[in-house]
Amino acid sequence: MTPDTRDGLQFGLVLDTVFRDKPLHERMARVADAGLRNIELWLAEKLCPDPADLARQAERAGLRVNSLVMCSPDGSVGGGLTDPARRPLWLARLRDCLDYAGGAGIRAGIVCTGNVVAGADPAATRRSVLEGLKASAELAEAAGVTLLLEALNTEVDHPGYWLTSADEGAALCREVGSPRVRLLFDCYHMRIMGGDVIPQIDRTIDTIGHFHVAGVPGRHEPFTGEMDYRPVFDHLRNCNWRGVAAFEYGPSLDDHGESLRRSIAACTP
Repeated sequence: MTPDTRDGLQFGLVLDTVFRDKPLHERMARVADAGLRNIELWLAEKLCPDPADLARQAERAGLRVNSLVMCSPDGSVGGGLTDPARRPLWLARLRDCLDYAGGAGIRAGIVCTGNVVAGADPAATRRSVLEGLKASAELAEAAGVTLLLEALNTEVDHPGYWLTSADEGAALCREVGSPRVRLLFDCYHMRIMGGDVIPQIDRTIDTIGHFHVAGVPGRHEPFTGEMDYRPVFDHLRNCNWRGVAAFEYGPSLDDHGESLRRSIAACTP
């Protein structure tokens, strides 16, 4: 039995940081050999400019490409949600990403809010984010793609980023009111920003569409650091949560295949 067939909770891998010395098709083969069936990419068009080719390579490996990052025009996490002046650029970029997703058969995309705008009124910034998400939702609904809104940590990795709370992310998803806007709960980021992960999940589970997983601290494999992931995923199974939790980490082991196998074991019964 692979980790993808035991229940409605499945595991996947963000492919950008693992097996990096291998060509794309070989990376996919290594993931499949580890027993996973789900992958996602940060900047898919840079790794594979032709979306149809990405779909073919994934199909040959027996994999699903679950998501890509709907990044800002400059490829950063900046997005265009916090700054209304940048929204037209953001929406244009979003259309391009949705077109790529459609060509590759990808059904979800990760959305970041962007950073705090210097001197902006906090209430006005929140309105901008909400209005931008509503406009984005209309495009996503038409494309049949789900947007995954991600909160990040500002303590270690993303200083200045606006959305740092799963609770606030969930509130925004509820206010948008679209089934195509869901929360990406990144356990690594939310452990740093919010402490205990399970209570945060319980408060936001009605909006969660996806999980990311990494060890805290260090952002290495989930079996490193202070956090035990088995109780987290046991809890999700008990809640009958269905979806994909993707490993998003920088390997601490030289053998990336062993790194992935041990990561799966650290999150399964």
